[in-house]
Amino acid sequence: MSVPEPVHPRAVSVVLHDVAPATWPACEALLRMIDGCGQVPVTLLVVPDYHHRGGIEADARFRRAIEARLARGDELALHGFHHIDDTAAAPRGPLQWLTRRVYTASEGEFAALEENAAEALLGRGLAIFDALGWPVAGFVAPAWLMSDGTRAALTRSGLQYTSTRTALYRLPDWRQTGHPSLVWSVRSAWRRAASRVVNDIQHRRLRHAPLLRLGLHPADAPHPAAVVYWQRTLQQALVDRRPMTKSAWLAAGA
Repeated sequence: MSVPEPVHPRAVSVVLHDVAPATWPACEALLRMIDGCGQVPVTLLVVPDYHHRGGIEADARFRRAIEARLARGDELALHGFHHIDDTAAAPRGPLQWLTRRVYTASEGEFAALEENAAEALLGRGLAIFDALGWPVAGFVAPAWLMSDGTRAALTRSGLQYTSTRTALYRLPDWRQTGHPSLVWSVRSAWRRAASRVVNDIQHRRLRHAPLLRLGLHPADAPHPAAVVYWQRTLQQALVDRRPMTKSAWLAAGA
């Protein structure tokens, strides 16, 4: 008698970007909303020195908060180092200028790095996690922008995964899994209005996708429309999807 192959679970993965001491009050507000929806493990994208405003090692309250989240079942991923695109390399052409300076508000830290520079920043970030005793399996570039040099450095990094807005990748072979992430842009009223429309369309397209990714940012917290959207979307997803971190999704065989 043949044994049927296991069916991969339909899942929802909640990802909180830009986690750092400077953003932690807004992160806490979003996490309270998420926790209110049920037992939902969250992938926390931690920035070691957000906007050069002080390293995570120096903030004992932040460290305790992160360790409490780990004890609840959350996972950590490295999210750049400073989360700001202050490299000396100028944008190459109008499209890159728009992407690096306007669309992402100069936060695509790994968008233009050469391989050696990317490898050095990755190493610094991973060393901080290691010194704190924090497990880390993944890396997500700020604004999801990665240069060819960054991709080469990640291949040798020893990390298990990375992701962009459109997909999740196993490392080191860059095998693609997953689907586009839902995400809001809240920097202006027209962006918030557009985000609602675009996300509603994308959500309908992804209703049968094995993995639904929800990409929240601390900047969403002061905007009730964004928070209500995330709460409603997560509650709907939990009806027939299992909440899983990115690492758990990959470990399940995606």
